[in-house]
Amino acid sequence: MNYLNLLSLLGIGGAHPGGIMLTKKIFESEQFPLDSKILDAGCGTGQTTSYLHQLGYQITGLDINTQMIEHAKNRNLNLNFDIPYMNEDLSHTTVPNHTYDLILCESVLNFTSLPNTLPELSRILKPGGIVVAIEMIRNASLTTEEELELTAFYGCEHIYSISEWNNLFTEYELPIYKHLSQVDLTFDDNEPTTEFSPIKSIPDHAFMLLSEHERLTIKYANKLSYCVFFARKKRNN
Repeated sequence: MNYLNLLSLLGIGGAHPGGIMLTKKIFESEQFPLDSKILDAGCGTGQTTSYLHQLGYQITGLDINTQMIEHAKNRNLNLNFDIPYMNEDLSHTTVPNHTYDLILCESVLNFTSLPNTLPELSRILKPGGIVVAIEMIRNASLTTEEELELTAFYGCEHIYSISEWNNLFTEYELPIYKHLSQVDLTFDDNEPTTEFSPIKSIPDHAFMLLSEHERLTIKYANKLSYCVFFARKKRNN
């Protein structure tokens, strides 16, 4: 079991840095038009999708993990919502070209193959559309051994710096026009940011993985952080 499978097993919502409170802060600050058609890419249990639906946005959730989609659909039933969900791979979707005004990725892209995922985001985004991505960043040098420890646990290919993220988005014609680092973001943290809704009994090794995640968080507190990237697709694409 890897870290992403653990999130699925525990039905963890709001697992991205800052949790649902960061999501609320972004949408309160940016004031995206309510008629925006939004894709919650890597929607997980549907916590963010449900929040944006309640705000009045036309929102669709997408996730490659079948259990996460099950959680999200159960949330629909419990809240009597009618939110569409797609159980698809973000690097190769069935979404038509130029469908969405905004694509939200909350701690998702770093766990995908970016040479496949970023072109797909550009394809399904309308000209002038926006990608909002909350992603882990490297803010200090990592030794080869340190990066291997992190990538092996979290199942990602690399830990990128802000400049590397900028280069990647630009390479795939989604130039970043703004980014907010952790130090730029302040919000009320009184509300719980993470929720748990396990589908079935939790094996003992799941708690070992949670402990390892906590250990790595503490160990690399001075080398890792997160950033919110705002990228816009060029209008002439």
